[in-house]
Amino acid sequence: MDKRIKILYTIPNFKTAGSQFVLLSLLRKIDENVFDPYVCVEKFPESVPEDILEEKRFLFEWTGNKIQDVLNFRRLLKNNKIAIVHSWDYKSNYLEALAAKLAGVTYVYTKKNNGWSRRWRLKSFFSSHIVYDNPEMKERFFSSWFFKKRLSFIPHGVDTDIFRPMTAVPHENFNIVCIGNIGANKNQLFLIEALKYLPRKVVLHLYGKEDKNYRKELDGYIADNNLNSRIFFNGFVDNRGIPEVLSNMDLFVLTSLNEGLPVSILEALSCGVPVLSSDSGGGAKFILEKGGGYIFDIEALENLIKHLIRLVENRNELASLAKEGRSNIVANFSIQNELAAYEKLYVKMK
Repeated sequence: MDKRIKILYTIPNFKTAGSQFVLLSLLRKIDENVFDPYVCVEKFPESVPEDILEEKRFLFEWTGNKIQDVLNFRRLLKNNKIAIVHSWDYKSNYLEALAAKLAGVTYVYTKKNNGWSRRWRLKSFFSSHIVYDNPEMKERFFSSWFFKKRLSFIPHGVDTDIFRPMTAVPHENFNIVCIGNIGANKNQLFLIEALKYLPRKVVLHLYGKEDKNYRKELDGYIADNNLNSRIFFNGFVDNRGIPEVLSNMDLFVLTSLNEGLPVSILEALSCGVPVLSSDSGGGAKFILEKGGGYIFDIEALENLIKHLIRLVENRNELASLAKEGRSNIVANFSIQNELAAYEKLYVKMK
């Protein structure tokens, strides 16, 4: 008889969901002598990675009929004898948690963003356990006595074997990079505004899917300020291609207005690239206080400019930050650390 703990990971899809990379890292490294992992998606089943076997996959489409959806998901859990559901859904789908509760199945979700609403409260109420990855979330969302015994803090980690320093191609420019969706929340315009005050050798490389209206706004500003030759839009980069991109960059800058725990910062530091970041919800500050970069004031452009000018002119400080950042990730934010924490939690919850 198979005594392994049967875990079902749920995620909207493997096409657009940002959590897919963390989930895949955990799924591929989990101890299968102890755990029997499965994956359930809502759509785009054709995008599920090939190394996830067919018999390990489920497709469940939420129709909008709440009662029927809850009963059908409950049936899926019961029929497949799932012991634990672990949700990586970025949405506040409380019906999933309710179905698990009715099935007598342990339900845990990982809180990754700063969104909060009545639906999030319901999802949290029906959950057996909640994991948060940003220390400020505990006070922000889960300070009630009700959550006291059902909370765990587990920071995200990156695979330090994949995200590692690589030999850079010699270059004359000072390359700044920002990787992430190009849109209002990521606030790339703030960084472009700072670029005006930096030496001409400083250039900016932007990677990510673009919001068309925001791109239009950026293009207008770039043209008005004659910055066309210093800013490069490179489109979406696959997760596996990020280490090579970062190998030719001198500095990673994140100007977001709101983030949970920014994985892009973890990836940059792990690849030996120093980071400047806004304090976009507490996660960036938590990462960088352990080494590898600095926080700037998103309300003060001159503060970002001051940091940038100093680092552009001081290669020794950059090199020191690069070493600090890599050491920080290996010690505190590796996927091995994250996986060990989750495996311990799963055994405890069984």
